[in-house]
Amino acid sequence: MRELLQKYANTFSLELERMSLSENEQRSVNHPIVFLFLGDLVTDALKSIITINEEKWQNSSGVLYFHAYQTATITNPNVLSFQLPGDGLDRKEQRKDLYKAFYHNENQLINLNQTFRKLSTKIAEYGKVYSSLKKVNLCVVTAIDDPANILIQECTLLLKSILQESFRLVEVDLYGLMKEKQDGDHYALSTSLGISFFKELDVYQREDYTFEKELQITEDHLRLMVSHPPSPLFDLVYLLSDKNENGLISSDSMKHNYEMISNLNLLKNRKMITDYHEKMDSYNHQDFKRGMKGNTREPVYASAGFAKVNRPNKAIALHAAHLFFQEMLTALKAASSEPREKVLSLFGLSEASFQKYVHECMPPVAQLEDMTGLMGTTNSYQTVKRMSLKEAEDHLYEGGTERFFSVNFEEPVREYLRGLDLRSTINRFLYENVINHEQYGLFAAYVWTSDSIDAESSVMKEITKMQRDTKHDCLEAEARLGQLYQQTVDSCEFKKSYLPFADKKNYSSFVHYFFDTVYGLKYELLRYEVKLAILKQYQEVLEENHAYIRTKMELIDQVESCLKQAATESLYDSDDELDQNIAEYYADMISQITAKLKEKYGDSFFSDERFFGNLLSLLENGSHALLKRLLYVCNREVLTAEEFHRSFEDELLERANVKTHYENRDILSKEDLFKQLYQRLKDHSSIHIEVLNYTQDHRYEEKYFFGDFYSKFMSYALEKEHEIRQCKVGCAHEKKSSGIEKLAIMGGFQLKDLMYYRNGEKYYDAYTKNGYVFHHQPMETNSIL
Repeated sequence: MRELLQKYANTFSLELERMSLSENEQRSVNHPIVFLFLGDLVTDALKSIITINEEKWQNSSGVLYFHAYQTATITNPNVLSFQLPGDGLDRKEQRKDLYKAFYHNENQLINLNQTFRKLSTKIAEYGKVYSSLKKVNLCVVTAIDDPANILIQECTLLLKSILQESFRLVEVDLYGLMKEKQDGDHYALSTSLGISFFKELDVYQREDYTFEKELQITEDHLRLMVSHPPSPLFDLVYLLSDKNENGLISSDSMKHNYEMISNLNLLKNRKMITDYHEKMDSYNHQDFKRGMKGNTREPVYASAGFAKVNRPNKAIALHAAHLFFQEMLTALKAASSEPREKVLSLFGLSEASFQKYVHECMPPVAQLEDMTGLMGTTNSYQTVKRMSLKEAEDHLYEGGTERFFSVNFEEPVREYLRGLDLRSTINRFLYENVINHEQYGLFAAYVWTSDSIDAESSVMKEITKMQRDTKHDCLEAEARLGQLYQQTVDSCEFKKSYLPFADKKNYSSFVHYFFDTVYGLKYELLRYEVKLAILKQYQEVLEENHAYIRTKMELIDQVESCLKQAATESLYDSDDELDQNIAEYYADMISQITAKLKEKYGDSFFSDERFFGNLLSLLENGSHALLKRLLYVCNREVLTAEEFHRSFEDELLERANVKTHYENRDILSKEDLFKQLYQRLKDHSSIHIEVLNYTQDHRYEEKYFFGDFYSKFMSYALEKEHEIRQCKVGCAHEKKSSGIEKLAIMGGFQLKDLMYYRNGEKYYDAYTKNGYVFHHQPMETNSIL
């Protein structure tokens, strides 16, 4: 269920992005982009950047990825891969051995050529998603401490030469990922590997760097030259570390590096907008290169910083699902609040229902009149008037009355009760009148069949009470019967005459009184017996049903618990400013949406087939089925509501102030909110490289916002930046409602300016002195090229 919830939350977040992208051509890249990932250490980067591009770029389906790996890669329709030598390499000379193995295996080199040509062909096949095929951007990504990057010039220039056969211009940038956090056992060696790559990189980036090797090989083993004229290997090199310029390392720094790579490629290669505004100051790649290069002749490098303030869409989606589910539970519980008489009638337990049962199983009470025709041993009142009723009955009928009542009343009734099976009738009442009824439903059935002392309008409690009352009435009737039998005939209250010759009349009055009173009570006792038998069957059947319904209610509890936990956990890593008051704010939103749905579809809309239908049938397939249906309904009926598509600024401001009507605190103004957002973007967009500022001769910076240029916050942020006037500031206009991003780019430093380089050279020197070989040729001869 957790996976289902995460997929639902991710889908909602992506859908909001796509809704923005559908009107947002600026999230498309203009020319084809090919990503070349080199080494095993960038496998995670490959996975992440593919995901980021798919989420953010409208034409990401046309982006191709190549992975040169040693041990493992990923499977994806847009990923082509090639396995480099890797097994059995000497730890001390792994870079050098890898380089030699690459050149000595001609079949492997043929395979690499074929794969690169296949890649070039696929670009042409995907070309329709781009507005121009005149240029290809080749983006090389490697970890600086990955041994495989010793082949970076071979892989890059071979692919470039093949691409140049189909495209006029191939522009190549490098993104070097640096890990400075010392959390492994091989920190010193990995740092030495990184320094060795840096030393080679400084050679690759010189103005006089050249390359000439026979790397193109045909299927007939004919070799062609791959050459690079005097110029830097890469148009631009970005170095992105897990440590920022302030020396701080954060847990999500690498994730931000991946987002930066995506955004930097978009910024450089973005489709030009049609509603361009002069204050947008769009990025110009050549201007940035010139700005960071300055007057130095030495290779210089760039880095970047990234920050974003996003509406917590995933947390919002999870809270919305939980809150809507609670609305449904509230509606179900409300349906169980019915008067006692109404509930009893739904189950066929009203007084009228009992009269019907009695009518079906008992002879009419009028048949007691037939007993008056029984012949007694005498018809003299004087004979019996001093006797008790019991003595008079025994004297007059000698057991005949009891036999008559047993044969004509007791035996037929008990025979009927022995064959009485009310299970189907009780179940029909329960299912038709309650469970399957749109007005009541499963929860009402659960409450009404519960014998809990907390359950209101419980049928089980009423049945228990009826049983208790009926047994009490039965005891009272038996006591009255005993008292009657003990009374003398003459003391009984029937009409008597004391006139002469009234003996026969008095006898007749007594007989009628006797059967009406005594056997009327026995008839009543028989009715109590019938009622108790019926109540017992109700009790047994409803107890069974309640046990079954309880298992289904437990599934509902599981879903509610899972929703609550997911909503709570979504805020564990939340930002106090951006993620506050989600539960409170969206509780009100969900309440409003539920009210609109009730108005549109009726009070019992939750049980409508458009929503949850028959809840019991749904739960037959388990809690997963209920959760799946809930999320489907939320996607269709809740998250599509206008309340969930407010602008980023308006939603955040209203949510920040949602508690002000019952808490004693100041209202957050829009100005204060903008100030907080601006400061957050500024603080979190520090450059992801630590440079010794006092030795850096030239530092050139540019800053770019990604967001709606015409929004009020963007106007505020750009105005604040222009007041400072420290560097070029631009806005990559996007009709985006879920957040704002800021990308800071900085260039002009040399490798010797890096703290990583300063601290790492001692490891490199120590390993070199102890027999480790990091280059395929000694660095002094410059023949590593």
